[in-house]
Amino acid sequence: EFMFDEQPDRALRLYAEVQARFPFSPYAAQAELESITAHYRAQQYEAAVSAADRFIKQRPRNPNIDYVYYLRGLSNYSRNDSGILGGDPDKRDTRFLEQSFTDFKLLIENYPDSVYAKDAQLHMIDIRNRLAEYEINVAEYYLRRRAYVAASRRAEGVIERFQGSDSVPRALEIMEESYARLGLPDLAEDTRAILQTSYPNYILHRDEFYRQRAGEEPAYELPDMGSASAAGGSPAQEDDSE
Repeated sequence: EFMFDEQPDRALRLYAEVQARFPFSPYAAQAELESITAHYRAQQYEAAVSAADRFIKQRPRNPNIDYVYYLRGLSNYSRNDSGILGGDPDKRDTRFLEQSFTDFKLLIENYPDSVYAKDAQLHMIDIRNRLAEYEINVAEYYLRRRAYVAASRRAEGVIERFQGSDSVPRALEIMEESYARLGLPDLAEDTRAILQTSYPNYILHRDEFYRQRAGEEPAYELPDMGSASAAGGSPAQEDDSE
C-alpha cells in the first residue's frame, strides 16, 4: 500500500520488519524483492544496487531474478548521473553507466525471454550512444587545446569501441583535423575518404544533424547518416539483433 501511495521510505520499514520476523518464509524473499524496488523509487540508487547484489547472491534461482537484474541496471543507470556532467571532460565518471550496460547485458544473455529484455536492449543502445558522445566531448576538449595526438587517439577509440553510434562521423572529422594539424596529410586524406564513403549524408546534412541533436525544431527529416546497429556484447561492440 505504501508503495502505491508513493511512500517508499515507509514501505522499506515494513519490509525490514517482515524480514526480521519471518526470515525463512516466502514473505521474506518477497520483502527483499520489494525492498529493491522501494530503494529505486526513493532514488536511493546505491542502496538499490546493494540490495540487488545480495538478492542475486542469496537467491540466484528466484523466479523474479530477471527483474532484479533489470532493477540493478536501472539503478546504476541513474546512479551518480551528474558524474558525467560539468568539470574537466577528461575526469568525469562513467563507470556506473558502464556497469549498467553490463547489468542489462547479463539480463539479455541469461534471460532472453524476459519481459524486461527489450527495454534493457534499448537502454544498452542509449548507454552506448551516451558513452560515445562523452568520448567525443573529451576529444573536442583536446582539439580546442591543440593536443592533436590526444584528440586523434580519443576519436580513434570511439570508432573502435562504439561502432554504430551516431558519434562515429564526428570522430572521423576530429581524426582528419588532428592528422592535418600534425602534418600527416596522407592519413588526413584517408580519413576524409572513409567519412565520405561511409557517411555521405552526414557531409550533406551536417548542420541540420547537429541542430536536431541539440534539440532544435527540425527543418526537415534527416536521411540515414550511416549504418547503425543495436547494442552488443559490450559498450564497445556491435550486435546485429534488433
